[in-house]
Amino acid sequence: MEKKVLCRVDSGLETLMRVVGLLKRKRFDIRSVNMEEIKDSSFSNLEIILRDEFNLGFEQAISQMEKLISVHDIREVS
Repeated sequence: MEKKVLCRVDSGLETLMRVVGLLKRKRFDIRSVNMEEIKDSSFSNLEIILRDEFNLGFEQAISQMEKLISVHDIREVS
């Protein structure tokens, strides 16, 4: 099963690496990543499509991402 997660994060490569690294350590399969900078802001929109091949639960992935200081808003789309 795949889910799309949208996040508002701090702009920069460091934030992208933190989020992706966290999800890989927790054994989530990342199918797609797209990060777009928000104009006139220090934030970016990060779109991640995850596949849960080990039945870890998408709620766990969102919970883990919420703990990162550079992640400000998270919502599950589908």
